[in-house]
Amino acid sequence: MNSLKLSNELRRFIHSIASIPHLEAMLLLHQSPQQEWNEDTLAQRLYLNQEQTLGMLEDLCASGICAPVHNKNGQFVYAPVNAELDELITQLSILYANNLIEVTNMIHSRAAGRMLHLFADAFKFNKDK
Repeated sequence: MNSLKLSNELRRFIHSIASIPHLEAMLLLHQSPQQEWNEDTLAQRLYLNQEQTLGMLEDLCASGICAPVHNKNGQFVYAPVNAELDELITQLSILYANNLIEVTNMIHSRAAGRMLHLFADAFKFNKDK
């Protein structure tokens, strides 16, 4: 991946993505912005269970990427909170299509870093104990 084409803003956005399934769910919603999704239809597309998928949809809603459909319980639609977020997701979809491995490595490296911190924290001694 040519780092000159990858803006700092897009890099930060990629590093904020929790997992590859979150990324793929986001891109599916982006690809079909008028389609209504629920945990069952998205789970089938991502080969995940419904519980995991519902959690991802809730995460994406909390991140301002999608929103529940009014008067349709359990249905979600792509609805970025602003044009800048929509543009970042559009850029990410292009980057991911052309640099799948590099983008996934960026997401995995963030997850690995979190796991290292959790592991290291397990060995910290608390003076109060």
